[in-house]
Amino acid sequence: MTQPINTFLGNNHINKGVNGCTIALTSYHTNPDFEDWHAHQNASMSFLLNGTHNETLFGKNLSRLPGDVKFIPAGEMHQCTRYCNNAQKINIDLSTDFMLQMNNTEEALLGTIPNILSTKITLLKLYQHLYDSSNHADASAELLLYELFNPLNKGLISTGKIMPKWAETLRDLLNDEWNKPLHLTDLAKKTGVHPITISRYFPLYFSTTLGKYLNLIKIDKSLQLIRNTRLPLTEIAYFCGFADQAHFTRTFKAVTGYLPKTFRKI
Repeated sequence: MTQPINTFLGNNHINKGVNGCTIALTSYHTNPDFEDWHAHQNASMSFLLNGTHNETLFGKNLSRLPGDVKFIPAGEMHQCTRYCNNAQKINIDLSTDFMLQMNNTEEALLGTIPNILSTKITLLKLYQHLYDSSNHADASAELLLYELFNPLNKGLISTGKIMPKWAETLRDLLNDEWNKPLHLTDLAKKTGVHPITISRYFPLYFSTTLGKYLNLIKIDKSLQLIRNTRLPLTEIAYFCGFADQAHFTRTFKAVTGYLPKTFRKI
Protein backbone atom coordinates (compact mmCIF):
# COMPACT_ATOMS: atom_id res chain seq x y z
CA MET A 1 0.00 0.00 0.00
CA THR A 2 1.16 3.55 -0.67
CA GLN A 3 2.33 5.74 2.16
CA PRO A 4 -0.25 8.47 2.69
CA ILE A 5 0.29 11.76 4.47
CA ASN A 6 -1.29 12.47 7.84
CA THR A 7 -4.58 14.07 6.89
CA PHE A 8 -6.45 14.26 10.20
CA LEU A 9 -5.98 16.32 13.33
CA GLY A 10 -5.21 14.12 16.31
CA ASN A 11 -2.76 11.29 16.86
CA ASN A 12 -2.75 9.00 13.83
CA HIS A 13 -1.56 5.69 15.28
CA ILE A 14 -1.70 3.88 11.98
CA ASN A 15 -2.79 4.80 8.47
CA LYS A 16 -2.66 3.16 5.07
CA GLY A 17 -3.42 4.10 1.50
CA VAL A 18 -6.12 2.25 -0.43
CA ASN A 19 -6.74 3.21 -4.04
CA GLY A 20 -5.59 6.78 -3.42
CA CYS A 21 -7.62 7.13 -0.21
CA THR A 22 -6.26 7.17 3.34
CA ILE A 23 -7.67 5.03 6.16
CA ALA A 24 -6.51 6.04 9.64
CA LEU A 25 -7.04 5.12 13.27
CA THR A 26 -6.91 8.43 15.12
CA SER A 27 -7.12 9.22 18.83
CA TYR A 28 -7.90 12.57 20.40
CA HIS A 29 -7.70 14.21 23.79
CA THR A 30 -8.26 17.64 25.26
CA ASN A 31 -5.83 19.67 23.19
CA PRO A 32 -6.34 23.14 21.65
CA ASP A 33 -4.37 22.00 18.59
CA PHE A 34 -7.21 19.57 17.78
CA GLU A 35 -9.96 22.18 18.17
CA ASP A 36 -9.28 24.79 15.49
CA TRP A 37 -11.67 25.54 12.66
CA HIS A 38 -10.46 23.56 9.69
CA ALA A 39 -11.46 21.94 6.41
CA HIS A 40 -10.16 18.87 4.61
CA GLN A 41 -8.89 19.14 1.06
CA ASN A 42 -10.79 15.97 0.18
CA ALA A 43 -14.14 14.62 1.24
CA SER A 44 -13.90 12.47 4.37
CA MET A 45 -15.78 10.02 6.55
CA SER A 46 -15.37 9.09 10.19
CA PHE A 47 -16.76 6.56 12.64
CA LEU A 48 -16.48 7.48 16.34
CA LEU A 49 -15.43 4.25 18.05
CA ASN A 50 -15.40 5.58 21.59
CA GLY A 51 -15.37 8.80 23.53
CA THR A 52 -17.33 11.98 22.91
CA HIS A 53 -16.81 15.49 21.56
CA ASN A 54 -18.76 18.50 20.31
CA GLU A 55 -18.77 19.64 16.71
CA THR A 56 -19.93 22.69 14.81
CA LEU A 57 -20.80 21.63 11.26
CA PHE A 58 -23.19 23.00 8.63
CA GLY A 59 -24.17 25.74 11.07
CA LYS A 60 -25.28 23.23 13.72
CA ASN A 61 -23.86 22.51 17.18
CA LEU A 62 -23.69 18.73 17.53
CA SER A 63 -22.85 16.35 20.36
CA ARG A 64 -20.92 13.43 18.91
CA LEU A 65 -21.44 10.08 20.66
CA PRO A 66 -19.87 6.64 20.17
CA GLY A 67 -21.23 5.05 17.02
CA ASP A 68 -21.71 8.31 15.13
CA VAL A 69 -20.82 8.19 11.43
CA LYS A 70 -20.36 11.37 9.41
CA PHE A 71 -19.52 12.38 5.86
CA ILE A 72 -17.95 15.80 5.27
CA PRO A 73 -17.65 17.28 1.77
CA ALA A 74 -14.29 18.60 0.59
CA GLY A 75 -13.55 22.11 1.85
CA GLU A 76 -16.38 22.16 4.41
CA MET A 77 -15.32 24.20 7.46
CA HIS A 78 -16.00 22.60 10.84
CA GLN A 79 -14.73 22.67 14.40
CA CYS A 80 -14.46 19.83 16.91
CA THR A 81 -14.13 20.70 20.61
CA ARG A 82 -14.20 19.15 24.07
CA TYR A 83 -12.73 15.81 23.15
CA CYS A 84 -12.71 13.40 26.05
CA ASN A 85 -9.36 11.72 26.57
CA ASN A 86 -10.35 8.33 25.17
CA ALA A 87 -11.92 9.57 21.93
CA GLN A 88 -10.97 7.43 18.96
CA LYS A 89 -12.12 7.41 15.33
CA ILE A 90 -11.74 5.45 12.15
CA ASN A 91 -11.15 8.15 9.54
CA ILE A 92 -11.13 7.92 5.74
CA ASP A 93 -9.80 10.62 3.44
CA LEU A 94 -11.44 10.17 0.02
CA SER A 95 -9.32 11.26 -2.92
CA THR A 96 -10.83 13.32 -5.74
CA ASP A 97 -9.97 10.60 -8.27
CA PHE A 98 -11.74 7.96 -6.18
CA MET A 99 -14.84 10.09 -5.80
CA LEU A 100 -14.94 10.56 -9.57
CA GLN A 101 -14.69 6.78 -10.01
CA MET A 102 -17.67 6.29 -7.71
CA ASN A 103 -19.77 8.71 -9.77
CA ASN A 104 -21.60 9.94 -6.67
CA THR A 105 -22.29 13.55 -5.77
CA GLU A 106 -21.21 14.76 -2.34
CA GLU A 107 -24.72 16.10 -1.76
CA ALA A 108 -26.26 12.67 -2.30
CA LEU A 109 -23.67 10.95 -0.11
CA LEU A 110 -24.14 13.50 2.66
CA GLY A 111 -27.77 12.57 3.12
CA THR A 112 -27.51 8.86 2.41
CA ILE A 113 -24.24 7.19 3.46
CA PRO A 114 -24.46 7.93 7.23
CA ASN A 115 -28.02 6.54 7.27
CA ILE A 116 -27.18 3.16 5.75
CA LEU A 117 -26.75 0.69 8.60
CA SER A 118 -24.15 -1.35 6.72
CA THR A 119 -21.84 1.70 6.44
CA LYS A 120 -20.62 1.28 10.01
CA ILE A 121 -19.95 -2.43 9.53
CA THR A 122 -17.99 -1.83 6.31
CA LEU A 123 -15.89 0.82 8.07
CA LEU A 124 -15.06 -1.69 10.82
CA LYS A 125 -13.95 -4.23 8.22
CA LEU A 126 -11.80 -1.60 6.54
CA TYR A 127 -10.24 -0.88 9.92
CA GLN A 128 -9.18 -4.54 10.14
CA HIS A 129 -7.15 -4.10 6.97
CA LEU A 130 -4.97 -1.51 8.68
CA TYR A 131 -3.25 -4.48 10.30
CA ASP A 132 -3.42 -6.93 7.39
CA SER A 133 -0.04 -7.56 5.77
CA SER A 134 -1.09 -10.53 3.64
CA ASN A 135 -0.56 -10.51 -0.12
CA HIS A 136 -4.29 -10.09 -0.75
CA ALA A 137 -4.78 -7.21 1.70
CA ASP A 138 -4.78 -4.48 -0.96
CA ALA A 139 -7.42 -6.17 -3.09
CA SER A 140 -9.64 -6.96 -0.09
CA ALA A 141 -9.46 -3.39 1.18
CA GLU A 142 -10.28 -1.99 -2.27
CA LEU A 143 -13.33 -4.24 -2.52
CA LEU A 144 -14.57 -2.98 0.84
CA LEU A 145 -13.97 0.61 -0.18
CA TYR A 146 -16.07 0.10 -3.30
CA GLU A 147 -18.72 -1.68 -1.22
CA LEU A 148 -18.89 1.34 1.09
CA PHE A 149 -20.06 3.52 -1.79
CA ASN A 150 -21.86 0.89 -3.80
CA PRO A 151 -24.41 -0.86 -1.58
CA LEU A 152 -27.22 -2.75 -3.26
CA ASN A 153 -29.34 0.40 -3.30
CA LYS A 154 -26.67 2.48 -5.05
CA GLY A 155 -29.34 3.80 -7.40
CA LEU A 156 -30.85 5.79 -4.55
CA ILE A 157 -27.48 7.33 -3.73
CA SER A 158 -26.33 8.17 -7.23
CA THR A 159 -29.62 9.78 -8.21
CA GLY A 160 -30.10 11.57 -4.90
CA LYS A 161 -33.51 9.94 -4.44
CA ILE A 162 -34.83 9.30 -0.97
CA MET A 163 -36.84 6.51 0.54
CA PRO A 164 -40.61 6.72 0.18
CA LYS A 165 -42.41 7.77 3.33
CA TRP A 166 -43.55 4.26 4.18
CA ALA A 167 -39.97 2.96 4.03
CA GLU A 168 -38.73 5.77 6.29
CA THR A 169 -41.52 4.92 8.75
CA LEU A 170 -40.57 1.25 8.59
CA ARG A 171 -36.90 2.07 9.19
CA ASP A 172 -37.83 4.10 12.27
CA LEU A 173 -40.13 1.37 13.54
CA LEU A 174 -37.45 -1.29 13.18
CA ASN A 175 -34.88 0.86 14.95
CA ASP A 176 -37.30 1.77 17.77
CA GLU A 177 -38.92 -1.65 18.23
CA TRP A 178 -36.05 -3.97 17.31
CA ASN A 179 -36.35 -5.76 20.68
CA LYS A 180 -40.09 -6.45 20.37
CA PRO A 181 -41.91 -9.26 18.52
CA LEU A 182 -42.45 -8.11 14.94
CA HIS A 183 -45.09 -9.33 12.49
CA LEU A 184 -45.34 -8.35 8.84
CA THR A 185 -49.07 -7.60 9.08
CA ASP A 186 -48.48 -5.22 11.98
CA LEU A 187 -45.64 -3.50 10.15
CA ALA A 188 -47.87 -3.12 7.09
CA LYS A 189 -50.64 -1.51 9.14
CA LYS A 190 -48.25 0.91 10.81
CA THR A 191 -46.64 1.92 7.54
CA GLY A 192 -49.89 2.07 5.56
CA VAL A 193 -48.86 -0.29 2.78
CA HIS A 194 -49.68 -3.87 1.80
CA PRO A 195 -47.44 -6.64 3.21
CA ILE A 196 -46.52 -7.54 -0.38
CA THR A 197 -45.11 -4.03 -0.87
CA ILE A 198 -42.80 -4.48 2.10
CA SER A 199 -41.77 -7.95 0.95
CA ARG A 200 -41.08 -6.81 -2.62
CA TYR A 201 -39.27 -3.55 -1.94
CA PHE A 202 -37.52 -4.14 1.39
CA PRO A 203 -34.29 -5.41 -0.27
CA LEU A 204 -34.25 -2.35 -2.56
CA TYR A 205 -34.39 0.22 0.22
CA PHE A 206 -32.51 -1.68 2.93
CA SER A 207 -29.96 -3.65 0.87
CA THR A 208 -30.71 -6.91 2.67
CA THR A 209 -33.49 -9.12 4.02
CA LEU A 210 -35.62 -8.16 7.01
CA GLY A 211 -34.01 -10.80 9.23
CA LYS A 212 -30.48 -9.75 8.35
CA TYR A 213 -31.38 -6.09 8.80
CA LEU A 214 -32.65 -6.79 12.32
CA ASN A 215 -29.41 -8.61 13.08
CA LEU A 216 -27.51 -5.53 11.87
CA ILE A 217 -29.54 -3.38 14.25
CA LYS A 218 -28.81 -5.72 17.16
CA ILE A 219 -25.09 -5.79 16.38
CA ASP A 220 -25.12 -2.00 15.98
CA LYS A 221 -26.66 -1.69 19.46
CA SER A 222 -23.94 -3.94 20.86
CA LEU A 223 -21.00 -1.95 19.43
CA GLN A 224 -21.26 0.93 21.89
CA LEU A 225 -21.93 -1.39 24.83
CA ILE A 226 -18.84 -3.47 24.06
CA ARG A 227 -16.54 -0.48 23.56
CA ASN A 228 -17.88 1.94 26.15
CA THR A 229 -19.11 -0.14 29.08
CA ARG A 230 -17.71 -2.94 31.25
CA LEU A 231 -20.83 -5.05 30.99
CA PRO A 232 -20.08 -8.76 30.58
CA LEU A 233 -20.55 -9.99 27.03
CA THR A 234 -23.29 -12.36 28.22
CA GLU A 235 -25.35 -9.42 29.51
CA ILE A 236 -24.80 -7.52 26.27
CA ALA A 237 -25.93 -10.55 24.29
CA TYR A 238 -29.21 -10.80 26.21
CA PHE A 239 -29.80 -7.04 26.14
CA CYS A 240 -29.38 -7.01 22.37
CA GLY A 241 -31.91 -9.78 21.85
CA PHE A 242 -29.75 -12.85 21.39
CA ALA A 243 -30.72 -16.17 22.94
CA ASP A 244 -27.25 -16.73 24.38
CA GLN A 245 -23.67 -15.52 24.15
CA ALA A 246 -22.72 -18.21 21.63
CA HIS A 247 -25.37 -17.01 19.16
CA PHE A 248 -24.29 -13.42 19.75
CA THR A 249 -20.63 -14.27 19.19
CA ARG A 250 -21.34 -16.13 15.94
CA THR A 251 -23.51 -13.33 14.59
CA PHE A 252 -21.11 -10.59 15.66
CA LYS A 253 -18.20 -12.38 13.98
CA ALA A 254 -20.19 -13.01 10.80
CA VAL A 255 -21.30 -9.36 10.55
CA THR A 256 -18.18 -7.46 11.66
CA GLY A 257 -15.32 -9.92 11.18
CA TYR A 258 -14.40 -9.58 14.87
CA LEU A 259 -15.04 -11.66 17.94
CA PRO A 260 -16.76 -9.43 20.54
CA LYS A 261 -13.86 -9.83 23.00
CA THR A 262 -11.39 -8.79 20.30
CA PHE A 263 -13.47 -5.74 19.34
CA ARG A 264 -13.49 -4.67 23.00
CA LYS A 265 -9.68 -4.54 23.02
CA ILE A 266 -8.96 -2.61 19.82
